[in-house]
Amino acid sequence: MSAGTDLGGLRRINELAILTAVRAGADTLAEVVRETGLARASVGEVTRDLVASGWLSEAAPVVRGRGRPAVRYVYRAGAGVLIGADIGAFNLRVALSDLTGRPLAQNRRFTTPELDARGRLRILDAAIDECLRDAGRDEGEVWGAVLGTTGRVGGGRVLLSAAIPDWTGVDLSGHLSKRLPACLIGVENDSRLAAVAEQKLGGTKLPATLASQEPQAVDGSVWPSALAAGRPQSLVLLQAGRRTGLGLIVNGRPHAGFGGVAGDLSRFPALKWEGAMEYLQQSGVAPTSGPTSDPVADTLNAAIEGSPAALAAVRRYIRMLATTAGAVVSILDPEVLVLGGSLAAYGDLLLPLLASELELLCLRTPRLEASTLGAEGAVLGALCAAAELVDDALIGSGPGPLPVHARPIIST
Repeated sequence: MSAGTDLGGLRRINELAILTAVRAGADTLAEVVRETGLARASVGEVTRDLVASGWLSEAAPVVRGRGRPAVRYVYRAGAGVLIGADIGAFNLRVALSDLTGRPLAQNRRFTTPELDARGRLRILDAAIDECLRDAGRDEGEVWGAVLGTTGRVGGGRVLLSAAIPDWTGVDLSGHLSKRLPACLIGVENDSRLAAVAEQKLGGTKLPATLASQEPQAVDGSVWPSALAAGRPQSLVLLQAGRRTGLGLIVNGRPHAGFGGVAGDLSRFPALKWEGAMEYLQQSGVAPTSGPTSDPVADTLNAAIEGSPAALAAVRRYIRMLATTAGAVVSILDPEVLVLGGSLAAYGDLLLPLLASELELLCLRTPRLEASTLGAEGAVLGALCAAAELVDDALIGSGPGPLPVHARPIIST
């Protein structure tokens, strides 16, 4: 290896260290020096070059105490935008973000399982258009997109979908590439993306605008400045809602398995996994005059209020979930088990019951958490995945110093 190659590699290491520090919130030269441990002269030189190549920009100085105002540096996250989508049987969510995954706009559309594939794709396109319009951006500014969908996926297609009858075989990547030919595109299972969001964003409180059901612009200023800070490297997401599902994080990465079906237990009826929610819906213990007219919500609320029959039904539901969760926990031994989906809102009721069941089944019970991301988990995970897709294309573009910060070129 030549001396020039050695220097080029060292240069890139310094560049990446500085970029990481700036993206995590270190915005002055002194803060970057403190975070990276690099010499001030080296930081100054590399930072100037990163500004010249478009990775960083200089922001207005801020006076902090006496002396000259310090020049501030920010990552040029607004140079492009990302699209994340969560395509389910009953809901379709699309969000637009900057290059770090910080949301700028979001849109939710209601659908039905019976909707044909062509109609579902039209709704996807309309939701994307709405997000671009709300954020004041256009298609030419989209650098990356990740589409999450129910079912088994591979090669940008839906290989098998049980929840949506007319969805198996749909080429999601091909559909989106027709309108965004210069965009990096990924397609992933929705539960796996929700697990990604839990690993990177779990424990944070969503902006009220993002949690809203109404399409609107999102104030990105409240987004966490440092994703994944202190988050677990091994995690199991237990999706509990209209349907059940699993998302696995192993060694800090989503785990899909050799054929992309890791976590799919739909063909194991002995685990009583698929019938758990159906049982809760049909248990018959919900008050006939329940406030929500939703038998699941009314049963859970009645259990919270102390109804013995409702509490017994909830315990049985949790026991059915725990059979599967315990098997997965015993195999993977994760640091954290996250209760996700719509039932995460009932974590105070459900987590102690789940902990009791797992203690009987597992040699070690992981830390239990209720998701704070709610139904937005998969679309947020899609944005995180899109940001990583673009980062890999930009930063992993070869040895030596970083190239100019610009839309990645897709080889054809």
